[in-house]
This record gives sequence, structure tokens and C-alpha cells, in this order.
Amino acid sequence: MINVRKMALLAVFLFSLAACENDMQSIMQLDKGAAAVEEGVKIESFYSQYGRVRAKLTAPTMTRYLERPAYVEFNNGLKVLSYNDSLQVESTVTAKYGKYFENDDNVLLRDSVVVVNKEGKRLDCYELLWDAKKGRFFSDKDVRISTPTDTIYGTGLESNQDFSDYNIINPRGQVTVQDSTLQ
Repeated sequence: MINVRKMALLAVFLFSLAACENDMQSIMQLDKGAAAVEEGVKIESFYSQYGRVRAKLTAPTMTRYLERPAYVEFNNGLKVLSYNDSLQVESTVTAKYGKYFENDDNVLLRDSVVVVNKEGKRLDCYELLWDAKKGRFFSDKDVRISTPTDTIYGTGLESNQDFSDYNIINPRGQVTVQDSTLQ
């Protein structure tokens, strides 16, 4: 009887080992899925070029997706301060949503996008694309630009990244033009 008990115990043990067997492919798939996303909170990131700080990004949360094409999402908003060589703020960009495409170095900003430069010019729009390689902003949506003297509306925009030189593709509204002969 003792042998039967030992055999039954051995059978239960072997059965439990077989029942707990994991498929290696399944484990690798689970691990791959878990490693494809990185998350962060209270983000503060600095961008430097040639040893000089060029920009500071802050955001409450960030999610980075490593699958191709890799991208980073800022679902709870972001703020970017751009600096000159003397670390003075050249422009400020805020938005409620941002998506950075790592492969092509483009940033999509959406929902309550505001750009303000050191001259006090302000851009308000729903969506804005920043091409970091070209150092330019683009939009095909409605825009509003406020300066110390005017407010201009339009659809579509191209601008340099410090917002000192911009072009509204289809402007609307009144614009005050200074007479250059009065100087």
C-alpha cells in the first residue's frame, strides 16, 4: 500500500508540473508587450545642442511607445520654453496634447495650442506641427495671431520656431500697416 501511495503522490506531482508548464513563445510575447511602453510622471527634460541648453519641456505625464514607428505622447498637456544663447526665454509653447515622432523629429501639438514669443506675439490654434529638423511650425487649421497692435485670423500658417517671422496662408480681418514714409 505504501508503494501505491508513493506512486499516486508521484503522479499528482508530475501532473502538477505538466499543468504549470509555460510556452516559451507566450512568455516572450507577454514580455515584449510589457517592454513596448514606458511611462513617466512629472516630466522635466532639457534639450541641448553644441553644449548649450536650447529648450526645457515639462509635462505631468508621458507615455513612450517603443514599437515602430516609435513615438512619445503627452496626454495631459505640455509646456516648452525655448532659450537663446544667454538662457533667456525666446518663446513658450503650451498645448493640452502632444505627440513626438522620434524617427522624423516632428511634434504634433493639439488642443488649445498657444505660442508666445519674447516680442509678445501670440499664436492660438487647435493644431500645430513642429518640424524640429527645419526649425519651423506648420498648421492647416484656423489660427489667431495677436500682436501688441492687431489680431489677425486665418487658416494655415508657416513660421520659424521662435515665431518672429510667420506667414498666414489665408488671412482674414483687418491689419494696421505703418506708413514707412512718416519716419
